[in-house]
Amino acid sequence: MRNLAISLSVLAIFGCTSVESQPGTEQIRLLSSTEAAQCKKLGQANAQVTDKIAFFERDEEKVAAELLTLARNEALKLGGNGLLAASEIRHGSRQYFVYLCPHS
Repeated sequence: MRNLAISLSVLAIFGCTSVESQPGTEQIRLLSSTEAAQCKKLGQANAQVTDKIAFFERDEEKVAAELLTLARNEALKLGGNGLLAASEIRHGSRQYFVYLCPHS
């Protein structure tokens, strides 16, 4: 019973993790490989968030959204306006390529 109480306390403290987006990142699009081929590759962004709290798996959609937010923040720093997922999500990590695309 005590272990359950400790686990619930950990979830209560860390379960509300949040990644904040920087101003301007709303303009950064997630690209298809076809779209990325028309753009200039600027670099890559490696994003990582917590995918487990204690022994509980976090919601996959929330993890994916937080990874994309972190990648958008990094793309903004690199001067990019597009991202292409370069890997699958694994252990809370994902790699993205950052692109600068012509305005459509």
